Amino acid sequence: METATEATATEARGATFLMPLFKPGIEVTQNGRREKISHVILRRRELMVYLIGHEDPVKPNQLLLAPSLFTTERRPEQLHWYL
Repeated sequence: METATEATATEARGATFLMPLFKPGIEVTQNGRREKISHVILRRRELMVYLIGHEDPVKPNQLLLAPSLFTTERRPEQLHWYL
C-alpha cells in the first residue's frame, strides 16, 4: 500500500510544465520585431541568446516566445535497428 508521501512523489515525477525552448532557427519577438535565433550558449551560469544579424547576446527575459510543454515522466524511446 502506498503512503501519502510516496503518492505525492509519484505524481511529482509525472508532472508537466511550460517553459520557452530557445534553439537555433526559432523565431522570437524582441521589442515588437520578429528575429531568428542564431545560437544559444551558457556563459557564467547564464543563458545567452544570439540573434541572426546581431553581434551582442540577448538575455532570454527580453524575448517573447510561446512556451513548450515538457514532462518529467520517463518515456522510453523506441529502438530503431538499421542493418
